[in-house]
Amino acid sequence: MKYRLFLWIPLWVVCSSSLWAQELPLASPKCEYSQIVGLTKISIQYSRPGVKGRKIWGHLVPYDAVWRTGANEATVITFSDDVWFNDLRIAAGSYALYTIPHRRGEWDVILNRNAKSWGTTGFRPEDNVLSVKARSRKAPFSETFSITIENITRTTALLVMRWEKTAVSVPIRVEVDEKVNRNITEAIRTAGNNWLVYANSAEYCLRNNIRLSEAKQWIDKAMELKPQSFFPYWLKADYMALQGDFKQAVQLAEEALRLGIAESGSNFSYRQDIEKSIALWRSKIN
Repeated sequence: MKYRLFLWIPLWVVCSSSLWAQELPLASPKCEYSQIVGLTKISIQYSRPGVKGRKIWGHLVPYDAVWRTGANEATVITFSDDVWFNDLRIAAGSYALYTIPHRRGEWDVILNRNAKSWGTTGFRPEDNVLSVKARSRKAPFSETFSITIENITRTTALLVMRWEKTAVSVPIRVEVDEKVNRNITEAIRTAGNNWLVYANSAEYCLRNNIRLSEAKQWIDKAMELKPQSFFPYWLKADYMALQGDFKQAVQLAEEALRLGIAESGSNFSYRQDIEKSIALWRSKIN
């Protein structure tokens, strides 16, 4: 009997371990989602429940009560930099994302510092970092709950939560210019004879209408270092057009086109863009 018991216990342990290690699909699959806005990475980890024929709002998800905003573990949102969440500044880091849906359509959207809990079991109001109001709206039916980052610009985006026939959005704003300016200044300081650093820095400034006098110097430096490349000439043409000197802009663009074709032949990918700009600028010459 002792011998049988000795054999049986390890067998039970093995069977139990195998059972717990078994991998099965979750009813509410996990999702890891991330998006870059400007230079800031926004990451979201959450579980995605389905409607499955159930009545959601006011039933499966009660009104006027804290919801985990998903399923299973608390939903976690992470910002790589400080951001403005509905115009309230929030420090870089990870936060649990909770919501309180209300019957009349206005939700509370909460960021809580306790990012490691199961559902709402670890939720304490004193751990809330911020709470903002967000108006819900009707949306096309969505079987599976989703959280996405949408309507992305250089400095803004929307955090959008969708489920069943309801969507809720919260605006997010990121700091770009201060960080970019530091990056450009440091890159230029250490560029040496790397013409592309000067060209790329100038191109960003032209596109966003900042540091234009410095951009001109960087373009000239790039032209000096890489006189046979179309790119610096194309940038100088853009700069002259911004200054209203369309005659000079056309001349520089024509040289950029010639150099680009010489470099790449019929496969020159910027040919149509340059030709359109030349036609536009010619129309503006008095």
